[in-house]
Amino acid sequence: MYVGPGLQLAPHSNAAATIAIALKESFSLRTFKPPSGWSEWRSCMSALIPSETLHHIKSDGPLAFLYLDPVTDRQHPLTQEALDQGRAQLLQMDPKFGIHDAFGAFDIQPQRARDARIQRVVLEIEKRPAAFGRLAEAAELACLSPSRFRARFQVAVGLPFRRYRMWRRMAIVMRAVAQGQSLTTAAIESGFSSSAHLSSAFKGMFGLSASEVIAMGVALDISEDRVEALGSIQVQKK
Repeated sequence: MYVGPGLQLAPHSNAAATIAIALKESFSLRTFKPPSGWSEWRSCMSALIPSETLHHIKSDGPLAFLYLDPVTDRQHPLTQEALDQGRAQLLQMDPKFGIHDAFGAFDIQPQRARDARIQRVVLEIEKRPAAFGRLAEAAELACLSPSRFRARFQVAVGLPFRRYRMWRRMAIVMRAVAQGQSLTTAAIESGFSSSAHLSSAFKGMFGLSASEVIAMGVALDISEDRVEALGSIQVQKK
């Protein structure tokens, strides 16, 4: 979760669905869908941006971004009414609300993948983020053929295996940075070939580079007890 000033984000596509919340004035949002291209800009106080959707946000005021893990967000469909009610609850809380407060405002609870074999792989990614360079290795752990694993993973999680693995590696990077590690060390420990590789992937998913996040002077608070449900990242402006 990010809570802080509006950012000048480049258009990007996140592996997780994102709840965007205006904490004061509205923000502008547009999305890209082929073949029609970019939508018109619309003014929002709250919005749910589906996973794997190229989008562009502009805001002069403070925002909160709540990143929903793909396993969890598919089991919690949110209407615009639910988004507006969640935002209203959030604004009534202490300005330094935490991850659990935010998830609670939108009535989102941690979930596990319903397929036990897929859940086994999901949890192993948390333990060994540099593992599974080949999909066949994950399929073997799930006791499935590569083709059946690929199909079952897509159904259970809603994302291709490699894209989901990338999402979880990003969370692990941020956890490592929160613990005081350098980006280079965090990149290696989470399975990236270099900090440059991490920076490029991070910007494509979040709209700015990991080094830019650190340069903003933010404090990171990682919710460790959500890891089995595939956690979240809280970023609070110092």
